[in-house]
Amino acid sequence: MTALDDEQLGRLLSDRLHEEMYTMTAPADLTETLHRRNRRRTRALGLAVATPVLAAVALGASLALAPGGAGGGGVTAEAPEMLTVGYVTEKTATALSELPGYVQHETTQHQGRDGKPASSIELWADPTTKRERQDNKILFGDVRSYTLALDGSTAVELNHDKKKWWTYQISSLKPLDTNQVQHLPPSLNPADLKRAVDSGKVTLVGKEQLDGRQTLHLQWLGGPDSAMDAAKAAEESMQIWVDTDSYRPVRVINKVLTGTTTSDYEWLPRTEANLAEVTVTPPADYRKLSCQPTPAKDCGLND
Repeated sequence: MTALDDEQLGRLLSDRLHEEMYTMTAPADLTETLHRRNRRRTRALGLAVATPVLAAVALGASLALAPGGAGGGGVTAEAPEMLTVGYVTEKTATALSELPGYVQHETTQHQGRDGKPASSIELWADPTTKRERQDNKILFGDVRSYTLALDGSTAVELNHDKKKWWTYQISSLKPLDTNQVQHLPPSLNPADLKRAVDSGKVTLVGKEQLDGRQTLHLQWLGGPDSAMDAAKAAEESMQIWVDTDSYRPVRVINKVLTGTTTSDYEWLPRTEANLAEVTVTPPADYRKLSCQPTPAKDCGLND
């Protein structure tokens, strides 16, 4: 068989196709059928394009910071709300006002400017009765270990190194004028937190995982307009993490010119066992002093 060139092969295929199809006739409604199919195809294509867009919008909404959202970024049944610093601080201030219903357990570590541990405190407090216990360790200079218990205006202090203890009265500090503290780091109470927000010094960093918990991160930064002098203000910052469900503080990191203090918080039910942690009983082998030791009056501390 003689090999066909490209032109001959093309003509042969055309003739065979014509022979097989010349007797075939198109249905009368072929044109309308093709139009219908084309319209369905166009709609399907539009949905195919729109679906990823809608999915992306839904995903974005589910990832938005949502009050009361499920931990771990879970999607909530309610429409999520975008959080603002005003909303978060308002909820936090409300949570702070409700803390008397809990026993506060706080562990605090302070580091000096050199990054070395300087002191530590474990605190138990019952805001309802205004009683608290502080177990303190000073880790620089003259290393000391002591416990301070407060019950209203009465203080009991135990010096564990000397095995001595004493009592004394504490006076209430006069609140500072609002204008004097509006640029200082906020304390963990509703009024100071609101004051710091109103001054424009608090920002919302966002939602963060902290030791396996979902939290919201608030930040206060010092600056030239701080009530402190400019050199110190540049060193100041406070970071506050609150639980996304309860809005109660979880961690606070306060940085000042002299170092950094990190406090972790638990808010426990007012059970008998938790309240017992607030109580301090001097050990039997500790000697009670007749007065509070001061640099001017030893009161028998070093006997």
